[in-house]
Amino acid sequence: MNIDSEIMRLNFEDFLWVVFMILAGLNIYGDYDDKEYLRSNVISYKEKSNSIFTLTLTITFFIYFYFLFRNYKNYVSVPDYVKSLYFIRLLGSFFLVAGVCCLLYFQKNSKFF
Repeated sequence: MNIDSEIMRLNFEDFLWVVFMILAGLNIYGDYDDKEYLRSNVISYKEKSNSIFTLTLTITFFIYFYFLFRNYKNYVSVPDYVKSLYFIRLLGSFFLVAGVCCLLYFQKNSKFF
């Protein structure tokens, strides 16, 4: 394991956690717009919140895909005696990506829920 590349990877993942915090803030703002839509019935609030949610889900997809790829690389490189543990980690990453894909499909096909 190259220490410098590991540190770079961890720095990049620190950046991804900051992005997650920003996405959480955007989702809170989207919820605010949903509340405004419910209070006022002004459609622009709902359209704006749907756009925010689609954006955050799309960015989340790419982040989860990065973790899926990372976990796959780890899985193929570990010794056989820990492969089953790393497979569970890989499977969890796959389910996260699949879940975000399902949510994106729902978000794009159900404008008002």
